[in-house]
Amino acid sequence: MLEAMALGPLELIVLSFPAQRLNDGVLATLELLTREPSVRVVDVLVVRTDAVGGACGVELNELAGLVGDPAEFARLATGLITETDIDEVGTIVDHDTDALAVLVEHLWVSDLATRVATTDGTVLALLHIPAVQEVLAAVGPR
Repeated sequence: MLEAMALGPLELIVLSFPAQRLNDGVLATLELLTREPSVRVVDVLVVRTDAVGGACGVELNELAGLVGDPAEFARLATGLITETDIDEVGTIVDHDTDALAVLVEHLWVSDLATRVATTDGTVLALLHIPAVQEVLAAVGPR
């Protein structure tokens, strides 16, 4: 379980993989994110859906055939990804794919906020911009 501490801004990143490639995707994602010094992995959960749209969460240590340290996988499951999150993720994933939901803390924002505060400034908002391709399509050619 996650230790009691103040958390910086959190973001839920959802990646989808063909069900038969999930384990490779999980390992590649976690290897990259756990080495990134500007973010901290706070919670990880696999979301599976069925043909009628039901969604359920599966912890990494429950995945058959996932190679790695089961204790580390169990440590990554903190319970901060809720049933509401699972249901929401389930609406965007079809039943032929699995989703990897990774909740990350943006450590760099906390550092930025501290530095900005020294000049009596504050971080007012963090806005998510959709995929670059969508933005470029909306703006049109220049």
